Amino acid sequence: MVTNKELNDHREDGCWAVLYDKKYYHVGNSCIKRTLRRHEWQTNLRGDVVIPPRSYPQRWKTDAAVLQYLSIRTDIPLPRFQCAFQDDGAFYHLTEYVPGVAMNELNESQKRVVEKEVLRHIRTLKTLRSNVPGVPGDALMCPPLRVTSGKWKADSCWKVRADVAKGDYIFCHNDLGQHNIIVDPNTLKINAIIDWEFGGFWPEWFERAFWERHGPSHAMEGEDDDTDRCRKWLLEYCDEVVMPFL
Repeated sequence: MVTNKELNDHREDGCWAVLYDKKYYHVGNSCIKRTLRRHEWQTNLRGDVVIPPRSYPQRWKTDAAVLQYLSIRTDIPLPRFQCAFQDDGAFYHLTEYVPGVAMNELNESQKRVVEKEVLRHIRTLKTLRSNVPGVPGDALMCPPLRVTSGKWKADSCWKVRADVAKGDYIFCHNDLGQHNIIVDPNTLKINAIIDWEFGGFWPEWFERAFWERHGPSHAMEGEDDDTDRCRKWLLEYCDEVVMPFL
């Protein structure tokens, strides 16, 4: 096994970051991310091997399905999906590279300007409704990261039960933090909202306003934590599907 530092010290051309669970590339007009192959699994500071979640390929398939669905139904700025494929024990996801800075890199007054556009796109998402939960064009759903915190069923995706009663579900991003909003630093227009791997039709309360503050897409100190409520909903309305290793 290797360390994260060793992998980052020997990045190939085009690779700009290696994390504990994936690699990122910028090659030409493409933004590429891929899962790690087994020989790239890393040891942490305690010497333990970090095994990436097996849900990644499905999460990126969800992202691809969502990008294609929203691109023909909304005017939300999105990276253009290029392709996704598996090769030699790794799963690749490619989109158009979108220039700009993340919203969390702006000052507070700039963020307030961007937030007005964010709210307009949220209103657009709420106009997309379904009487059943799920991802258009895919059988599986991937819950947001706050649900799998503490490694709760981190290797699983979920399939809505056929006998679920009809309801009113809206389209959610489910990871709409400032880090996933790419902005033109000069005009403050949003160039793209990225990382839709937890998107789809969900109960409206699944979408949390994480764009309103800097930080991760889960409850921070002093904020309401709905993790247990989300898990209860999944267990009641969906069947767990444990994902295999590539």
